[in-house]
Amino acid sequence: MPILKPKTSHSGAPSASDFSVALLPLVAVLPALATMFADRLSTAGWAALIAVELMSIATVSAWAARGVARAAAERARRDAEVLDMLEPLAGTRR
Repeated sequence: MPILKPKTSHSGAPSASDFSVALLPLVAVLPALATMFADRLSTAGWAALIAVELMSIATVSAWAARGVARAAAERARRDAEVLDMLEPLAGTRR
């Protein structure tokens, strides 16, 4: 029965959510690094550190949004399958 199938399937290849979880420590540490080394870095170095921070935040956010959209699409597909199974046959309708 499709209802009893596990909702997640892991194929062994890393997914985007795996990468986003791996990048979370980097995203959390970069603001601290920018603050700590602001005095020691040149303006170009500090700007590059801030740019990398913003790009990594945007990447993690995009991966998270993609994962949410993919999960919603999968849930809608499963719901449609369940509703199709529960729907009575077309010939037996009164």
